[in-house]
Amino acid sequence: METTVIAILRKACDLVGSGQSLGIIEAISSLRDQTSGRTRDLAYYAVLETALASRGDASLAVLSADGRTESTIELLEATIRRIMSALH
Repeated sequence: METTVIAILRKACDLVGSGQSLGIIEAISSLRDQTSGRTRDLAYYAVLETALASRGDASLAVLSADGRTESTIELLEATIRRIMSALH
């Protein structure tokens, strides 16, 4: 069964929160054994879309290993909430 974008985002959030990954790109990329490239790409785009909608400007620093764990987790969680609300 294919892993969903939401599952990938949740796993990425866990990886960042536990310190196993420093940024969103690293966290999502590290899940290549668990899902297809297409699903990972959709997760990247979902995060970018959330960043653009919430800040007006996507910060690439938040997507990479920038050391701002709280901001990174906030962006991942906001993306999950946005997708979940669109599904309901």
